[in-house]
Amino acid sequence: MDNNTLKIRNFLELSGNLIYLKKLDKEYIEEYWQGLDHGSIEATVFTGTQQVFGRAGVENFLEYISADNSRVDFLIFSKETNKIIGEVVINDIYRNNRSASMRIAINKKEDFSKGYGSEALILALNYGFGMFNLHRIELEVFNYNERGIHVYEKMGFKKEGIKREGWFFNHKYYDVMTMSILEDEFRAKHISSEDSLREFL
Repeated sequence: MDNNTLKIRNFLELSGNLIYLKKLDKEYIEEYWQGLDHGSIEATVFTGTQQVFGRAGVENFLEYISADNSRVDFLIFSKETNKIIGEVVINDIYRNNRSASMRIAINKKEDFSKGYGSEALILALNYGFGMFNLHRIELEVFNYNERGIHVYEKMGFKKEGIKREGWFFNHKYYDVMTMSILEDEFRAKHISSEDSLREFL
């Protein structure tokens, strides 16, 4: 990735080569809800979504997270279409431990394997480590999601443990893998010391 990949235009928008991230806001409620309502079944399976979202529920959710300072929710926009294609979230932020969790979802199967998710992960991780001063970020992935596990390992995430049969879907239990990345691991892989400040100038 070139220098523009990690460039922070301002604290509300992060810009990459293929996508950009914007903070989830009521301004995007209709498009956000449509993305949830018309997403591919593959996205539902990979993210473990077990509930159906109505528009009123999405409105209530946005109201709830607007007052929650333990998370930041980003929408993923395609630079080609300027349409929402997914979301990436840093949540469960514990300031004392300098730790957090994260999750990512690409709404439609046709947007898989295009590099959108990888770039969104790097932008969000850069924000978490660079702006929130986090030390550790973890995520969970289902054991059958081999594509996701490969991407996370490529990003620098390490496998930590397994929650045996931790998720139930369609009459069957599946293992849930915990993976994490530390700030030094992220910086060594994705940030050069010469560029860390230059992106703001």
